[in-house]
Amino acid sequence: MSMKEWMELDIDSLELEEVTHLEKKRVKQHVLNKRKKTNVWRNMAVASVMLIGVSTAASFAYPSFATQLPFMDDVIRYFTDEPYKEFEDYSTDIGLTETSNGVTILIDNAVYDGTNIKISYAIETDKDFGEDIHSGGQWFDIKGANGSGGSSQLTKISPTRYVGLSSITPSFKGGDFPEKVDITWEPETLYSTSNDTEVKGDWSFAFSLKRLEGDLQLINETVQNKDVTFTLKSVEFTDVSTVISYNQVAADALLEEWPEVSPVFKVTDDQGHIYMDGTGGGGFSTDNGKTYEGTTEFGTIQDGASRLIIEPIEIASLRSGKGHTEIELEPIVIDLEK
Repeated sequence: MSMKEWMELDIDSLELEEVTHLEKKRVKQHVLNKRKKTNVWRNMAVASVMLIGVSTAASFAYPSFATQLPFMDDVIRYFTDEPYKEFEDYSTDIGLTETSNGVTILIDNAVYDGTNIKISYAIETDKDFGEDIHSGGQWFDIKGANGSGGSSQLTKISPTRYVGLSSITPSFKGGDFPEKVDITWEPETLYSTSNDTEVKGDWSFAFSLKRLEGDLQLINETVQNKDVTFTLKSVEFTDVSTVISYNQVAADALLEEWPEVSPVFKVTDDQGHIYMDGTGGGGFSTDNGKTYEGTTEFGTIQDGASRLIIEPIEIASLRSGKGHTEIELEPIVIDLEK
């Protein structure tokens, strides 16, 4: 239906659908909820919802079909860790909802900081999945990426409701990250490992995110020993995160003994704040681990800090939990640009 047709629509001729109490609450919540967002993000979110609405609209065709269920609003509030404190202010309202076989999934908010993608979502079900719920089928897929890593947190907040937060680090050919990412998610099945519950369904999501603008500080500083040469290429500061980019070269002798070598990091500042302590990130290798390109991210820098101390710790492993060893490299100290 065109905008002109919509404006000229005879409301009295419409055949009304039955609306449940829950749907009434959803509409009320949408009307009353006034979030503070930058205009560019709000416009993007509306565009995403309108595009998806055309393909997913069912019998309930009111424009608020894709708005949040009341308990699902502000999913990020359930995750209070330091890295997520700016998520609500700078993320895009997605608000895409799909219901299939008694299970409703909502993608609430998302943000792309130029390297990593964070997505908050929620699940409401009429089945008992117990303490854990997992998705099968396609995970969050990034168009044009040649692979991705990441992690997910999923928290049960009531007998039938869960909230989730996923962090995805895609890798692109040449290591260049695009200005916009197109994301799809088709879970296909939800299941529990605690009570053998499984539900197959038809959930399908697609939306786009624009890259947050950041301040890039080039570093290109190298630390090494006989086993590994590590180069910190850059640090980028955005409104929601700090992203470090690096590459490394592992010695042939090390790879013969330990076929997989990748770094984790301890990151602190001169004020004593700890940003990471043994956490890794996403990356890729095109030569079986000889060279490795990667990124990792953590929260925004605390006020008053003037230097950042980044210590790479290489984890050399036999894969599949068969054993590993740690190789500590000298820390790299960065003077933060004001």
